[in-house]
Amino acid sequence: MRLSVTTPRGSLIDTDVEEVSAPGSLGEFGILPGHIPFLSALRPGVLAYRTKEGERVIAVSDGVLEVAQTSAGEKVLVLVAEAKAATTIDRDAAAAEVLDADKKLTDWKGDLGAEYQALVARRAWAEARLNAVAKSGHNGPAH
Repeated sequence: MRLSVTTPRGSLIDTDVEEVSAPGSLGEFGILPGHIPFLSALRPGVLAYRTKEGERVIAVSDGVLEVAQTSAGEKVLVLVAEAKAATTIDRDAAAAEVLDADKKLTDWKGDLGAEYQALVARRAWAEARLNAVAKSGHNGPAH
């Protein structure tokens, strides 16, 4: 099956895969060849996929995933606001961002409007990046 991961900045992944694991809004789920057509909302988290060369891991933000049967075969289409390969993530920067967001959320005194929701989303994206690095076994890019 073919996996395509696309952000507003363009395509990040377009490759043949044997398996995909994704962070659905209702929980993590897996996709193997022969999966029925399917549509799911995604939450920030770790998207893992296996190719003939081995497992790869990326962090993804909110988005959608569709499993479809096309004339070219099975396709897993992932559309997300942000995605980053685990091997390119700066673990220390993501950890610092989680801590900063946690402090701001703990000290929050305002309403739970757009500014608060943006902070929650920023923390979720930072945590997704941290989790992707942990799952991949890498410590992020070389400095």
